[in-house]
Amino acid sequence: MKIAVVAPSPVPFTRGGAERALWGIQQAINDLTHHEAEMIKIPVDESTLPAVITSYELFSKLDLDHFDRNITTKYPAWMVDHDHKTILMMHVLRGVYDTYQYHHQPLTVPNPSDHVFALLHLMRTNPAHRGALPEFFERWHNALAALGPDHPNLVFPGPFARLAIRWLDGVGMAPGAVKQYLSQSKTVALREGYFPTTVTPRIVNLPGHLPAAPHNDEYGRYLFTASRLDGPKRLDLLIDAMAYVPGDIELRIAGTGAMRPQLEAQAAGDPRIRFLGFTRNDLLPELYANALAVPFIPADEDLGLITLEAFSQATAVVTCTDSGGPTEFIKDGATGLVAEPNAASIGAKLATLVADPDLAHRLGLAGKARGERITWEEVVEALLGDERFTPEELAARGAGGGDDEAAAAPRSRRRVVVLTTFPINDPGHGGQLRARNLYGALARVRPVEVVALVDFGHQPSVQTLAPNLTQVVVPRSAAHHLKGEELSAEARMPVTDVVAGSHIELTPAYLAAVAEAADGASAVILAEPYLLPVVEQLDLAVPVIYDAYNVEASLKAGVFPDSPLGAELLAQVVAVERRAVVRSARTTTCSDADADALGTDAGVAPARFTVIPNGTVVPVAVTAPETRAAQSARWRHRYWTAGSTGAEPEHLAVFFGSWHPPNLDAVELLIEVAAELPSTLILSVGFHGQAFLHRVVPGNLVFPGMVTTRTKDRLLGAADVALNPMRLGSGTNLKLLEYLAVGTPVVSTPFGARGIDVVDGEHLRFAEPDRFAATVAEVLADPASAQVRAEAARALVRERYSWDSLGTALARVVADIVPAEARQ
Repeated sequence: MKIAVVAPSPVPFTRGGAERALWGIQQAINDLTHHEAEMIKIPVDESTLPAVITSYELFSKLDLDHFDRNITTKYPAWMVDHDHKTILMMHVLRGVYDTYQYHHQPLTVPNPSDHVFALLHLMRTNPAHRGALPEFFERWHNALAALGPDHPNLVFPGPFARLAIRWLDGVGMAPGAVKQYLSQSKTVALREGYFPTTVTPRIVNLPGHLPAAPHNDEYGRYLFTASRLDGPKRLDLLIDAMAYVPGDIELRIAGTGAMRPQLEAQAAGDPRIRFLGFTRNDLLPELYANALAVPFIPADEDLGLITLEAFSQATAVVTCTDSGGPTEFIKDGATGLVAEPNAASIGAKLATLVADPDLAHRLGLAGKARGERITWEEVVEALLGDERFTPEELAARGAGGGDDEAAAAPRSRRRVVVLTTFPINDPGHGGQLRARNLYGALARVRPVEVVALVDFGHQPSVQTLAPNLTQVVVPRSAAHHLKGEELSAEARMPVTDVVAGSHIELTPAYLAAVAEAADGASAVILAEPYLLPVVEQLDLAVPVIYDAYNVEASLKAGVFPDSPLGAELLAQVVAVERRAVVRSARTTTCSDADADALGTDAGVAPARFTVIPNGTVVPVAVTAPETRAAQSARWRHRYWTAGSTGAEPEHLAVFFGSWHPPNLDAVELLIEVAAELPSTLILSVGFHGQAFLHRVVPGNLVFPGMVTTRTKDRLLGAADVALNPMRLGSGTNLKLLEYLAVGTPVVSTPFGARGIDVVDGEHLRFAEPDRFAATVAEVLADPASAQVRAEAARALVRERYSWDSLGTALARVVADIVPAEARQ
């Protein structure tokens, strides 16, 4: 095949990690496959909005039909129209997305001119519609001619630029226009608005391998970093950090950029800091290899190729907790060092390595081992799949069956197979957290094999998550995915969980995977009831345990639309949940109330129920009060919207939740609470924020979107109070246990604490909805008492709600129902 790697050429031209990665993709295809790849570039000037939109127009009109495949990684190159387009996203134009100064504010344009209003109307009535591009560009040229490039509506970045470029990206990345979505990092994949809302991209890290370089007589005598000299790389912070690094060790900085004069002036007082300017690629390996360490401390970096390049030379890397991509590879004290984003902390980490070169050497070797797991072979496999092989090679692989022997190896008859509608390896919402931790704890007693039905577009795989814990990943078929999207659109809410089982015949690969996994297993666990049709269709002859996370019928009754479709869907949920209880040898629930409700509905005796509440991981240490205060101040400063009126808030409160109906209702209460607590910044974290994008809410209620597990932990360690304003739902709230486990003071509704043995005034404060804001104010006014309650709550959670003890309880349930030969 002829493959086009399509990319922008920056004006003025600079060469950084993105350019090296693009060359790497082209070279890997040419070297590792029988196909031919060619780089296609168009100059892109990002200095003005007219220049940017011109580049979008040029790429949209680029005819590449003489290529069989089109691979692109950046805006505006994904505007190319091609029958087989793959997007491996590096990033969008961040200045109109997450780094835009007012990115938390609604997507509106104040006082639009007539020409701009016409453009806005066109975009709103034609979302992600390529057919509207000719009219858009015609109206844009008319607006530019009439208004001139300096018109306030056309400021860049600005409100109209933000809307226009996001609309153009929506056209270029529309699901019908793209065959495959990939992301170069989890950091990029999790950023709000980068991908279409129905898309879950596969993560494909790009290697940073450089040729091995020998050590010379300067080995270990300097620190080295290489990057563009611009604001996001935070070289100014690194220069400040050098004041905390003792001795005469040099800092050498390679790269060019607009901030060089400013940075040189800042560093003028420290003769140890040298700017190397433009540095040829062939010189980089030796510079990395002979450095003591590489400080790389960008703000929310997409991937951070510098990290992987340093790893390739076995050189230790120091990064920051908020540096994004690098933190996916650098684990503090294991594969590098991770500092807080301030000069003193960064300097202290560097000083540690200066004082202990052996530690730097060990961390460098560990980093090298981590980096070697990222290969160009994996990138090519993700981009081309089996098409990377010649027909002869593919036939030979089929005949050789390199993995067949391992797949056919006998497995323990004690193993338990778990059916889920989500992957459990990177848990985000409450169901994933319960699954990963409860079944992970069960795996310490007997082998567990999770068969996960995941979103369309994921790569099928078999993953070893921990000793005795395996996950088989099966993506939904395109037809299954489209059925879920169709019904979700008609219902105006996600119903893909219901569709998972009701239309499971559309993904026969999942039925096959479960049949293979369950053959010879001791038991099957249904994580939620929706995959019961799999058990029924396969007529599995093994005992079944239904692990009920909620009373699904009650939960859905409160949120499904009042329509014929809503009634039909609710009837399906009621029926499948009832059959799951009847069919199962044992049902585990999160609370006594759930067990009573399910047993009464299905006519099943209480003896067939066991309560296994939600649990949590209890960290060894908690945030000290003085550290919590400092971190609270930093987060408040970061998220306080610049356009808001009034002084910066004095306190930080947090709430975490998925797009789950009870969480959406909880945010409705938070909107009222925020208005009564103007001196408290409330961060409402999670995908649920999408539901409130077009709502007018108090300025002190902010929706940061989805965050990484690391960021979630840091927010809980910084919050002055954690909020659990739940009024709906069933089961127990995992978020409440997480709050209590980390020693954060908590205010909860009594309903939100159902199934958890906490006492008002001893472990937390209870508040009914009409007293919620007042109770939060009381807690913030008396931090000493709040801390006493938090410590008591942490002790309670450690004693009663650790996942290890809950996993042991689940193991006893399994042992009670399995055949005698599978008990030992």
